[in-house]
Amino acid sequence: MPKLSGKILNILLLLGVLLGGYLALGVKVEENAMDLLPGEALRGDLELLQQLGVVNQVYLSLECDQALGGGPTAPPELLRSAGAVGAALAESPLFCEVFYRLPEGYEFGLATTLRRYLPVLLDPYDLKEIEGRLAPAALDQRMRQAFLTLNNPTGLLMARLVQNDPLDLTGLMLGKLASLRGRLRLTVQDGYFVSEDGRHCLVWAESVTPLIASAPATAVKAELDRVLAKSLEKGVRARLIGPLPHTLSNSETIKRDLARLLPFDVVVLLLVLFLALRTWQSLVVVLIPFLAAPPALALLSLFYPRISAMSLGFGIVLLGSGADYAIHLYLGARMENGRAVVPGGLRRSLLVASLTTFAVFIALLFSHVPSHRQMATLAIFGMAFSILLAVRLVPPLGAYQKSEPAALAAVRRLLVVPGRGWGGLLLAGWLLLLIGGVVGWSRLHYNGDLKSMDTPTAEVVADEREFLATWAKGGEQAFVVAAGATPETALDLNDRVYARLTEAGKLTGVQSLAPVLPGPTRQARNGAAWQSFWTAQLPTLQPALERAATAQGFAPGAFAPFLAGVTQPAPPLSVTVLTDGPLHPFLAALFRQVPAVAGGSERHYLATTLVPDGPETASVLDALGREIPGVRVLSNTRWRQQVDVLMRSDILTIIAGAGLVVLLICFLAFRNARDLLATLAPVLSAQAAMAVFAWLTGGELNMMHLLMGILVIGMSVDYGIFIVTACREGLSAQTFLAISLCALSTLSGFGVLAFAVHPALRALGLTVLIGIGAAWPTALWISPVLAGVKKVKPC
Repeated sequence: MPKLSGKILNILLLLGVLLGGYLALGVKVEENAMDLLPGEALRGDLELLQQLGVVNQVYLSLECDQALGGGPTAPPELLRSAGAVGAALAESPLFCEVFYRLPEGYEFGLATTLRRYLPVLLDPYDLKEIEGRLAPAALDQRMRQAFLTLNNPTGLLMARLVQNDPLDLTGLMLGKLASLRGRLRLTVQDGYFVSEDGRHCLVWAESVTPLIASAPATAVKAELDRVLAKSLEKGVRARLIGPLPHTLSNSETIKRDLARLLPFDVVVLLLVLFLALRTWQSLVVVLIPFLAAPPALALLSLFYPRISAMSLGFGIVLLGSGADYAIHLYLGARMENGRAVVPGGLRRSLLVASLTTFAVFIALLFSHVPSHRQMATLAIFGMAFSILLAVRLVPPLGAYQKSEPAALAAVRRLLVVPGRGWGGLLLAGWLLLLIGGVVGWSRLHYNGDLKSMDTPTAEVVADEREFLATWAKGGEQAFVVAAGATPETALDLNDRVYARLTEAGKLTGVQSLAPVLPGPTRQARNGAAWQSFWTAQLPTLQPALERAATAQGFAPGAFAPFLAGVTQPAPPLSVTVLTDGPLHPFLAALFRQVPAVAGGSERHYLATTLVPDGPETASVLDALGREIPGVRVLSNTRWRQQVDVLMRSDILTIIAGAGLVVLLICFLAFRNARDLLATLAPVLSAQAAMAVFAWLTGGELNMMHLLMGILVIGMSVDYGIFIVTACREGLSAQTFLAISLCALSTLSGFGVLAFAVHPALRALGLTVLIGIGAAWPTALWISPVLAGVKKVKPC
């Protein structure tokens, strides 16, 4: 009956593997930058950038060959290409906004609109400028200029405008429109956005979905390729700028690394185990992690509908380390009375090692980084299935082996150093490594910049360099976002932001809505000041203007419409008046309506000011977030600092928690200070070696170094557990072989990632390669010395 129930359990396990494999086929793999961010606040910052449309934007810089021309006027081929590209993108369902050309006749329409709202738009500083224009000499100059304007070929078109605004008060507002450009260098030709050299034309669009996830980014890139292939004329090419090329570059690099390294990992693992054991039964040991991976992925998909390729890359690790327990069971199982039996010492070692491994992975579940939690969940499921399959399938195969493993004799001759009196020398070398580790750790610094995980292609880097040289005037910019439940509330807050920035001194490169579209509070103040100003000036202005006008040849009363209308109050200027007009391409990024989310936030409005992000603005940016409620500052400089602080806190907390749990488990298992030190020796060596290596190669750590540093604790302590348990019962060469094969399988799983192109996968592989590379010999040669072993049993 027990034998029958055992068979049923094995059948159920295999059915679970098959079902897991089927479900794993439907797992969605996708990269998303949100998964790499620690803390809700930082992810909230990225969500705010999504609401602003920043991570949805695509910039196309169209460039023509020199043979087509350039200079002051852009060649027609370039303008036609921009028009065709813009029109095609505007018809695509993948884009919600496309900007490529201002509407025909936008200049007159814009001037007419602004003139109507001058009383609420012009502020006291502008009134001082107007006062200077009312001086007799200034009036004579204005009238002379107005007369010349009307007596040229376009004069008839300008007659009504000059009659209603002889002092060119509208020009004061038109001058403020430069604040909408910020650091962008462009001219407008026939409505198109053209570079100063006349050889580039700018088209920009906003996708419906964020472009920091690989799936929508791939769809958008395919659509752009289709449009460009159809729309660009001969001699015109396009450069793609924005988050899209970075998302695709990272995703494709990871996928190429996995496709290249996974088969290599499998081959290396097969060769290592088969050459060492040379029996067909040993192939089952290799199959254990492969059998465990599909159901682990299927279970993971229940908790995470979308699995990152980075976490899938972590699955390669399971292919190596998942075989560890199977190796110990294969070599340690014995046949007694016709039944496969696992010795009591080995069972205890497996239990303690499993507990420490799961403790580390469980500690990682408390990380603030979603991708870390996803990796930990996959590891827990994968290791659980590996252990379960190994316990059920491997012992009978190991117990029935008829001959000694081929590598055992060589191991017996090679790995008996502790019994030859070398203990003092080995301990001295080990202590030097630990001292080097302490020195190395003190000289390391953490790089929290996610750009260190970025892998842009040479083409992407060249395109961005050319874009900045053509269109941009400076470096990074900070976003100062004023949020309100109504447009009026958001604009009032935005005015406070702009006022605070102007108080800080003359700041160049500020891109703000405030000079062009003040909030209702400031509009009311401007309107009151306008009425007071003209009430005081009108008695003297009327005769002075009449004199200056008639002196230049104008008919008497020519400017009566201006004098009659200057004291008329203007209605408040609403947001839609400007956002629905020709300024929409420049205003769309500065004022947004965020729709309500079911079960989440209510509809609200965002007014954004862009400020140069550098040392000269650091203090005022810090003050804005503190002093004005409802205002958030998104600064790359401050953001990197926050990531650094949160990641340090996160990793140190997890390391401390995992370390304490591992220490407690080991203490309860051995209850002896000497055995405890021997058990932890591989852990200490691994951490010291990783610190020395990082110090010698630049002294910089990223999140993957620290993540794998945590996981190396769980793997390396297993070596110490198996060695110390064997020491208690009489150390044998078979234990050496088992640990060596475990280390080699882990190194084959992790180590191949050291050859990855993507920096995150490469850091993961190098960290384990160095850590396990140091923990392995420590377990073989240092732990037995610390445990007081005099010689190795022949087995």
